Amino acid sequence: MKAEDIRLSYTNPVTGERASRDAGRQYVEIDGVLLVVTHIYRSRGFPDWSAKAFTGHLESSAHLEWAKAGNAFGFAHLRRRDLLAQIAADVGTEEWKQKRNAWLAVPRDRWAPRRYTIERRGVGDWWAVPRYPQRDRERGPYLSEETARADLGDAAR
Repeated sequence: MKAEDIRLSYTNPVTGERASRDAGRQYVEIDGVLLVVTHIYRSRGFPDWSAKAFTGHLESSAHLEWAKAGNAFGFAHLRRRDLLAQIAADVGTEEWKQKRNAWLAVPRDRWAPRRYTIERRGVGDWWAVPRYPQRDRERGPYLSEETARADLGDAAR
């Protein structure tokens, strides 16, 4: 993999949230691992650019065990291009493969990818309200909560 092939995005592929351009946060998914790339503006004590694995969708105890075992992904550099080169150089190595396999074995929180909340507005009037209205539209009406959940599947909470 080459650093030029890494494309950063402002949209988190797990949650669908879009970070503002001035938030200093971007995302990249490489080989099944979602990395959060941060840039701390006007920082004096820390590297300007860093990347670590996105952990917002992991069960906390499993995440702690994974990190204690030395499997955490972490990159830091003063420049963006050098950070991307550092990541590209690590991908595909034996250490990367071991960390990636450990990462994919960590249990995910089953509620994290839910994009809709089912709510009742009246008798026989059920609606799927999006958690992120900028990405998804409200869906409904449904005759019952069961039909709404059947239609949405794993996307509803």
